[in-house]
Amino acid sequence: MATPRTETREVCSFTSKEWTGRPADGAGAMFGGLSIVGFVLCLILMIFAPGLRDVGATIVFVGIFATTFTVLAILGTNSRERAFLQRLTGTVNEVMLELTADRTTQLSPDELRSLLVEGGSHPLLVNGVSGLRLKVVRAQLPKQSNKPKTEAVTTTRIVIAAIPPDYGIGSFDRLLETATTDPGFNSAAS
Repeated sequence: MATPRTETREVCSFTSKEWTGRPADGAGAMFGGLSIVGFVLCLILMIFAPGLRDVGATIVFVGIFATTFTVLAILGTNSRERAFLQRLTGTVNEVMLELTADRTTQLSPDELRSLLVEGGSHPLLVNGVSGLRLKVVRAQLPKQSNKPKTEAVTTTRIVIAAIPPDYGIGSFDRLLETATTDPGFNSAAS
């Protein structure tokens, strides 16, 4: 008997520009760039504030400037991604509620984040019967031989997969096939 085919329906999709799960990616490079900007700003401020002409004061100013703006940028990205994840969780929970009619199966934003980061699936029961799974599917990137200059944008889809449950009817189908095609099997019954 052939393996049952899995049907999927897309709940929602998003790109890596909308949500990465890693708001602090590139913080080191950002800190380095902001350090240079802070140093240039400090050089300009040295004209008006003679206290910044000391090497120690310059290092402290650059360190505080770069750290402050790096942290603010990371917090801004984190806030944007958290709001996006909240909206995504609401959308997924609406679909799950329509399918299962059970509020206890809803996901929290942390559970959805874990599902997105780790991949995998989450089982859903419809009237106590299994067969639906909430799955995360990432688009496969084409392999490139050289290192790309920009990071490729990937698409992640959240889908509901319908997998027919195995109720043991495969053995019945084999028995029925044997009974209808095997001449020795039919002659023993008569």
